[in-house]
Amino acid sequence: MSSVNGDPPHVFDLLGQALTVARRGMEAEVAGEPHHLRGSHLRLLSLTPVEGMRPTDLAARVGMTKQSLGEFVATMQQAGFLQVDPDPADRRARIVRPTAKGLRLQARILDILGETEHRWRDEVGARDWSTFHRVLRHIAAGRAPGDESR
Repeated sequence: MSSVNGDPPHVFDLLGQALTVARRGMEAEVAGEPHHLRGSHLRLLSLTPVEGMRPTDLAARVGMTKQSLGEFVATMQQAGFLQVDPDPADRRARIVRPTAKGLRLQARILDILGETEHRWRDEVGARDWSTFHRVLRHIAAGRAPGDESR
């Protein structure tokens, strides 16, 4: 695939394509399981800590607005994967956490993610995978590769 002007795809297109491949693989792996969740729901579940998290913090963690997160949580709650309880430290606040059913699917998701990483590492080689992973960690932390000063 090339860009609009015929140049090779830019890095954001490549990252998007890689994430699409991963999402489709994840959805295919869990397709036979008794739910009708999309990749974005599976991602939310994979990033929801066992101990739970306030919706505002969870929204920031997954990169969603609090309103969008609320819709996703409502869907996941109705399907029995997430529960929302009062925060024991502040009864006005809420905590979102996986249910037992959610924890089982979360474990499956994490297994699939691990299998995908292993497969990709095998395809590109351990050295290139290590470099790729290091660069992504730096970018995600807001640093350029080799910039340890921040």
